[in-house]
Amino acid sequence: MFVLRPLAQRSIFLLWAGQVLAATGSEFYMVAVVWIAADFIGSNAGYVSALQSGMLLFGSLFGGILTDRWRHSTTMISSDMLRALLLLVLSVAGLMHVMSLPLLIVLAGCIALLTAAFDPSLQATLPTIAVDPDIRHATNGLFDATRRMARILGPSLIALVNGFLPKSQFFTVTAATLLLSALAVWLAVAKVPPAPRRRDFSGAAAVIDGVLGGWRAARGHAAILYGLFTNLMGNIAWAMGILLGMILHLRETSTDPLTDYSLMMTAYGVGNVTTNLILSNMKPRRPVVWIIVAKLIFGTGVFLLPLMHDRFWLMAVACFASINGPFENLAMLHLMQTRSEPHRLAQIYRLMMCAIFLGLFLAYLMSPTLFAWFGIGPSIMGAGAAVFFAGLIGIGLLVWRQRHSAGVTPA
Repeated sequence: MFVLRPLAQRSIFLLWAGQVLAATGSEFYMVAVVWIAADFIGSNAGYVSALQSGMLLFGSLFGGILTDRWRHSTTMISSDMLRALLLLVLSVAGLMHVMSLPLLIVLAGCIALLTAAFDPSLQATLPTIAVDPDIRHATNGLFDATRRMARILGPSLIALVNGFLPKSQFFTVTAATLLLSALAVWLAVAKVPPAPRRRDFSGAAAVIDGVLGGWRAARGHAAILYGLFTNLMGNIAWAMGILLGMILHLRETSTDPLTDYSLMMTAYGVGNVTTNLILSNMKPRRPVVWIIVAKLIFGTGVFLLPLMHDRFWLMAVACFASINGPFENLAMLHLMQTRSEPHRLAQIYRLMMCAIFLGLFLAYLMSPTLFAWFGIGPSIMGAGAAVFFAGLIGIGLLVWRQRHSAGVTPA
C-alpha cells in the first residue's frame, strides 16, 4: 500500500512510531483531566479545558519567538521530557491523595504550553526527512493518522483498564509514552540536517516576525484562510460536542458512561484511520472541496450524537462524523506545503494551531454557560449545526468565485 511506503525509511518509521505512542498516551491524559476536573467542579470542568486551550493558543502565538531559533529536534525532545516530568507530578499527587484542582490547573496549563512548542517543530521536520513530493503526501497521511489511530487504541485501552487503574494513574501512562517519544525523536532526527530557517532577525523585528510570520504567509491565499476558519468552527464543535459535551451528556444519561464514551471514541478512531488510509493514496486536487465535505459531514454527525441512545447507533454516528478529519487535515497540509515557503512552514502551521486552539478555548469558555441555559444535548446539536453552516459558506464562496471568474473577459 502506497501510504505505508515511507515506513521503509528508518527515520520516518521511528518518528511515526513515537508519535503513535505519544498520541495514545494523550488520550489517557485528556480523559483523566476532564474526569478529575468534573469530580471537583462538575459541568464547570469546561473552564479547566478552556485554560488549557488558552495556554495552547498563547504558546502558538508567541512560542515561535524562542523556538524558531532552535533545532526542531531539540524543541521536540525538550518538550516531551518536560511534559513527562509534570505528568509524573500529577501521578504522585494522585497516589498520595493530595490531588487538588489548583495543582491540576497549573500543571495542565504548563503541559499545554509545551505541547504548543512540539507540534510545529514536528511539521517543519517532516519535509526534511520526506523530500520526494509523493512520499511527502503519504508521510502527511501517516502522521495525520497517528492521532486517529490513538483514538482507537487509547479509548480501547481505557475501557480495558477502567475499574482497576485509578484515573490519576492515567498520567503515568501518558508520561511513559512521552519518554518513548523523546527517545524516538533522538534516534530519528537528532542527526538530520536542520530544517530550512527563516532569515535571522533581532530585537523587535524577531518578536514581530515570530508572531506574525504565519499570517504574512497565509494572507494571500484564500483557500488557506477558509481552512483556518473551518478549523476554528470545527474545533468549537469538537470540544463542546465531543471532548466535553458527550462526556457530560453520557454521565447524565448512561449507566456506564466511561465505557460508552470509550466505545464511541473507538468507533470515531476506526472511521478516522480507515478514511485516512484511503485518502492518503489520493492527492487533494481540489483541497477546498475536501474541506467543505469535511464540515458538512462533521456538522451532521455532531448534531446527531446526543440523539443516539443505543450504543450501536452512538458508535455508528461517531464513525460517520470521523470521516471529516482526514479530509480537512490532509487538504490543509497540502495547501500549507505547496503554497508557502519552506522556512515559513512552522509559522503557518503555528497559525493553524492558533485557529484550532482558539476554537477549543472559546468552546470550553462558553460551554458551561450554554449547557446551563439550553442543556447539554441541545448545545451539542447547535455546535454541529454551526459547523454544517460553515460548510455551506464554503459552497457559496466556490459558486461566487466560479461566477466571478466566468464574468471576467480578457481586455
